[in-house]
Amino acid sequence: MKTSSSQPLEHIGAILPRALQTCQPEKINTFVTICSLWEDIVEKPISENVRPAAYKSTILIVYVNSTVWSHHLQFVKKELIDKINTVLQKTAVTDIRCKMGSV
Repeated sequence: MKTSSSQPLEHIGAILPRALQTCQPEKINTFVTICSLWEDIVEKPISENVRPAAYKSTILIVYVNSTVWSHHLQFVKKELIDKINTVLQKTAVTDIRCKMGSV
C-alpha cells in the first residue's frame, strides 16, 4: 500500500499508547461507577426506563425510552443529581440531559 505522505506507516501498538494518554481516566471511572450503581441510585421505575449513556464534563447524558420519561426526569433531575453526587462523594454531575435511545 502506497501512502501519499513521506512519513512511514506506524504500527497501531505504537499509536494507541499515545492516544490513550489523552483520555481522562477519572471521568471514565466516574461514568463506570454511575453505570454500575445506577439501579441502586434511582428507583426501579426509573432504572427500567432510563439508563446512563455518556458522561461529558459534569453532564450525565441518559437514554430514555419515551418522551414521557424525558419529561418526568425534568421534575426529578435535581434529586437525581444530588443522589448521584452523594453516592460518589463528590460533585461529579451538575446536569442531566435526555436522549431517546434503547434502554
